[in-house]
Amino acid sequence: MPPQAATPPAATAPAPPASPTLQRLAPVAQKAKALLLTKGGKTENAVVRYQIFTRTIAKPGAVPVAPAGVTVSAIPCAWVVESYLQRDLCFYSITGTLGCEEGATKPLQAIENGQADLPVGTACEVFAKPVTDAEDRVIASLDRLKDQMFEDDYKLAVQPRLLKSGVTITER
Repeated sequence: MPPQAATPPAATAPAPPASPTLQRLAPVAQKAKALLLTKGGKTENAVVRYQIFTRTIAKPGAVPVAPAGVTVSAIPCAWVVESYLQRDLCFYSITGTLGCEEGATKPLQAIENGQADLPVGTACEVFAKPVTDAEDRVIASLDRLKDQMFEDDYKLAVQPRLLKSGVTITER
């Protein structure tokens, strides 16, 4: 009996090109403020957790149709970098169980919009150089103000509501 030929490997299709990343969420800063709440001789631990994050969206434009013999030299790309403050107020019961209110997220004023023509072969995505440059500028502005934003939100949104419920707040 003649030797049998090895079974050829299965044909594999070429991998599709990676699709561009058109949206990205990225944390910028986080902070937790521990509180001891007292009312009627009873105490309860609480924590206010904050996060500032950015959402970057890249929007590729239509590739221009060039007449025969003319090459396209640029790909249009537009983007927006938005920033948000997220707050979660959580309470610890006497059994140690953690329960959190529904989180609150509010948009911040640090926003940057832009557009550029990218070289052919460069994808319009959140990792394109002009988009990351815009994101870096927004993050730098947030970094300078983050502690003040956390404190302002606590004093304007959290503290008054807790005090209105009749508790005494001790920051820990």
